[in-house]
Amino acid sequence: MDISVKNAFEELIKACERVDALQQKQKNGLSLKRLLAADIHAFICQISKSGAEERYSYFNEVYQGGAYPSSELDRTEENGLPRAFVVLKEFDSTVRNKNRVQTAGLFVFFISELGKYYLFSRFDKKEVDSQKYIDYIRFLQDALPRHDEDRPNDHAKTATEAAPQKKPSQQMDLAASGNSEEPMETVQEDVPEETLEELLEKLNALIGLAGVKHEVTTLINMIKIKKIRDSRGLKTASISKHLVFLGNPGTGKTTVARLLSKIYKQLGVLEKGQLVEVDRAGLVAGYVGQTALKTKEKIDEAMGGILFIDEAYTLAKGGSDFGQEAIDTILKAMEDNRENLVVIVAGYPEPMEQFLRSNPGLKSRFNKNIMFDDYTEDELLHIFHAFCKPSSMKLSEDAERCVKAYLHWLVQNKSENFANGREMRNLFDLVYSNQANRLAEKADILADLSNEELNEIAKDDLPVWVVHPQSNAN
Repeated sequence: MDISVKNAFEELIKACERVDALQQKQKNGLSLKRLLAADIHAFICQISKSGAEERYSYFNEVYQGGAYPSSELDRTEENGLPRAFVVLKEFDSTVRNKNRVQTAGLFVFFISELGKYYLFSRFDKKEVDSQKYIDYIRFLQDALPRHDEDRPNDHAKTATEAAPQKKPSQQMDLAASGNSEEPMETVQEDVPEETLEELLEKLNALIGLAGVKHEVTTLINMIKIKKIRDSRGLKTASISKHLVFLGNPGTGKTTVARLLSKIYKQLGVLEKGQLVEVDRAGLVAGYVGQTALKTKEKIDEAMGGILFIDEAYTLAKGGSDFGQEAIDTILKAMEDNRENLVVIVAGYPEPMEQFLRSNPGLKSRFNKNIMFDDYTEDELLHIFHAFCKPSSMKLSEDAERCVKAYLHWLVQNKSENFANGREMRNLFDLVYSNQANRLAEKADILADLSNEELNEIAKDDLPVWVVHPQSNAN
């Protein structure tokens, strides 16, 4: 599976064996290793959108020698916490003054490494619910004992840092990443207003997207000229501000929509300029009449700004699906609020084309398409460097050569739904964690590490599928 997972699991197993030896197993007669197996099975089931049993079966065979099949495990929790974690936590409290090692921290660290493997692995193709993973880790972290006079040990700290919260990659301007991984159904937070010139500079500073920049700039220029003609009483052609964004994930669609909402406000096209992001789940309910109400709530929230509907094609499933009710409600709102509401629909090119053809009202109102092309290998490298920049991290010469070779392979062999900027974000997050583990193992005293060592990403920090990309084809 993964060396980080293997090392973390082996260390945790040793701790469980020590605790069992001291406590002569648990009150219920179950060994800590069996309790741990049940906790691992429960964790995998919780974060997996599919294939949970296959995942656990593989883990059991490789790491537990097949000793704990899921059919023989009991789901054991205490106050919602994993039972093995509770036992380790209680053990820590009894020996706190004698032992600085926090065994419960080892549990959190292992679970964090296992979850990261499922999130970032190129070999495990099944989907993971990243938010459930984050919530699970935070839940465990909150339950770890904290003592004023006792600083958490390195394992507990590492587990905390490993959870994907505010990593350097998430602090980077979204303009560099083209990422749109923020929760759906959120309204953009208030920020100091930027001038039109500043917003256009941000648009032009985006990596790649030459065609998108041209199309958006043309639209802005048309609106500027129309305003001048209107002010002089000259006749003007109608300009549709509603847009269709076509492209694969991670190509900057949400980033551009966010900028466009502010640009429209500075041009006087929109009153507020906020961006409200939704998907099908944010619009469609399961009962007759409820979808229209739910959709209207999001429309009211977006009034004076932009309603951005991601994967909009999922609204048109046909049959008795309530998605059509959402479409009808949106079309009516667009007609009734021509001057105070802009709608942008986004998604994969082919499904979006089918979606627009499915309803004459959609085709007539969304007559401007903007194509977000996949990034080139040079642009992907630029994005990866942009993720490194906030932390002053740089690739070593060997690592740079490996990443370039990998990106060349990746672009030549990309899948139909290639994730573009998100691929680079996931890679950086994984490399960031690998570097931390390497440095922690290398240095007896972490404070003695030089700035050069802390800032360098070595070849050893790269996952094996980057160093040997050809192995991904097997």
